[in-house]
Amino acid sequence: MSQRNLELVMDFLSYKLSQKGYRWSQFSREEENRVQAPERAESEEGPSNATNGNPSRHQGDSPMVSGAAGHNRSLDAPDVVPMVAVKQALREAGDNFEGRYRQAFHDLTAELRLTPETAHHTFEQVVDELFRDEVSWGRIVAFFSFGGALCLESIDKEMKVLVCQIASWMTTYLNDHLDTWIQDHGGWDTFVERHVNNVAVNSRMRQESFNYYFLMGMTVAGVVLLGWLFSPK
Repeated sequence: MSQRNLELVMDFLSYKLSQKGYRWSQFSREEENRVQAPERAESEEGPSNATNGNPSRHQGDSPMVSGAAGHNRSLDAPDVVPMVAVKQALREAGDNFEGRYRQAFHDLTAELRLTPETAHHTFEQVVDELFRDEVSWGRIVAFFSFGGALCLESIDKEMKVLVCQIASWMTTYLNDHLDTWIQDHGGWDTFVERHVNNVAVNSRMRQESFNYYFLMGMTVAGVVLLGWLFSPK
């Protein structure tokens, strides 16, 4: 399921960047230049290992996220729920989570003191602590939100090169540490179902709350009106 995980990470981070007025292409080009620079130097020196029958890079690897596995989508298990629904559910769940814990997330990322040298270690420390006790869908949403916050913090601190690297770290962590749990708990299809149910419950609760206060308001208004009608003139 590595390709699906990669798609989800890319979509979620692109969405978070767009909320702040950035485009993913701004950072993917920078990463491509960083990755391709040593390759161009190597090609100028002589033929690559690939031409000698020993390819060091697969042609299917994503140029935007180096280090993330580039499996063919057709090799993955068929999706019951369309990917667009999974992406939308993850976006909405992330927005909801961040709305609840906005200040805490801001304080966390502000205190990390990121540098290009320490960023990967910091990412691993925070994520390992997040899943130290257990894995749950809520914590997986927090994992995505943390990755998005880390990207934005990197941009704010003039370390744009970290954005695509963070995407790669997230995809690798999903594949190596979370994918088995996800599949054992119904896959991303189950996540979408749970999200839709939660949205429906929250919507119903808001509607019931509105109906209650509306009814109370009408009752009070009725009492006031009756008092006015029957009061001595």
